[in-house]
Amino acid sequence: MITVWPAILEHDLQSIQQRINAVAGLVEEVHLDIMDGDFVPNTTVNDPAGISRLDWKGLKVSLHLMIKHPELQVRNWALSNVSSMVVHREVVNNMDSLIQLLHGINVPLGIALNPHTPSYEVTPYLDQLAFVMIMGVEPGFAAQGFNSDVLEKIRYLREQKPTLPIAVDGGVSLKTKAALVEAGATILCANSYLFKADNLIEAYHE
Repeated sequence: MITVWPAILEHDLQSIQQRINAVAGLVEEVHLDIMDGDFVPNTTVNDPAGISRLDWKGLKVSLHLMIKHPELQVRNWALSNVSSMVVHREVVNNMDSLIQLLHGINVPLGIALNPHTPSYEVTPYLDQLAFVMIMGVEPGFAAQGFNSDVLEKIRYLREQKPTLPIAVDGGVSLKTKAALVEAGATILCANSYLFKADNLIEAYHE
C-alpha cells in the first residue's frame, strides 16, 4: 500500500491554510515543512502557536523539522494533530537521547537523510523509528530535480528491515513514482507535482 502525503512548504500562515483547504477531504494526512534558514538556506513559517490556530479540518500532520538543535524545540511542536516528527540525522548529535525525548512526549519519530548521507547512519535505530525519510533533493526548496542516486539507499533500507515504512520527500512525481516504489518506498511526499497541477485531485490519484 502506497501513501501519498501532500507536502506543504509555505512562508505564511494564510498560504498554509490555502493548501489545507485544497486537500481537505482528499487525504487524511499532510507533510508540513518547517525551515529555520540555518540548517537549510530557506525559511518557512516557524511558529507553533500560529500553526496550531489554523483550521486543519481534521487532517493529521507529519511535521518535518529542517532546523538545527531540534531537541530544543520538539516539545513546542508537539501539537495535538501532529502524528509524527521528522528530524534530520545530520543535526542529531545523540540519537538515543532524541529517541527517548520523542518517546517521552508520545510523538513517533522519523529520521530524514539528505541525499549524500549514507543509510547506515540510521540502521542501528530502525527498530525504534516510525519511518525513515529519504530526501530526493537537497532540502530547502521545492521544484528541484530528483537525485536518482537515492534509490540505492531506499533498497538498502528495505533489505535491512522489510517492514520499515520508507518515505521520500523531494522530486516525487508521476515520472519518479515507479522507480521509488520498485526500490521500496511506501510514503510519497509531493509538493510541486500536486499543488502546481491543473487538477490536484487527478494528480493525487495518479
